[in-house]
Amino acid sequence: MSWSKSIRQASRLSMIGLALLGLMLTTACIRPLYGTSANGGTVQRELAAIDVAPMGDVAGHYLREELLFNLSGGNYTSLEHKYKLVITTSESTISAAVDTTSGRADAAALRLTAQFKLTDLNEKTLFESSAFATASIDRLSQRFAAVRAQRDSRIRVAKDVAEQIQLSLAAYFSSRS
Repeated sequence: MSWSKSIRQASRLSMIGLALLGLMLTTACIRPLYGTSANGGTVQRELAAIDVAPMGDVAGHYLREELLFNLSGGNYTSLEHKYKLVITTSESTISAAVDTTSGRADAAALRLTAQFKLTDLNEKTLFESSAFATASIDRLSQRFAAVRAQRDSRIRVAKDVAEQIQLSLAAYFSSRS
């Protein structure tokens, strides 16, 4: 084997070794979102300590129920709260398809937007953000089916928004520890 060939091979091996070393160093910085932090706390424990304020509208009711379950894992009543989550929702329906013969909307899109603010028990704002979701609705001629389709779409957007809020709060708590 020639001298230049062995130099190129050694150079290639050292570059591969440096790349592997860099990869190992960057993966050491990554930790799971719901893992245990350096101080021994967990994001899940912090999420469970959030009291979700009641909301007045129907979509807000579904959203609150989803959040209570997601944040506490279904064990909401026996927890001590350290934080309060206040959410303001707005809902809009947009007609997506119109029947040209009757002029009636056959399909629509329901959009739920939630502005939320996390505070401590002294009302100091810790984190603010927003989340939204959209779901389609089939507008049917049967009254019960139309009401049920509207309700199902509200539940779907509430679940989506609750998951977004939970993930935002988890990222906030993870970045603090």
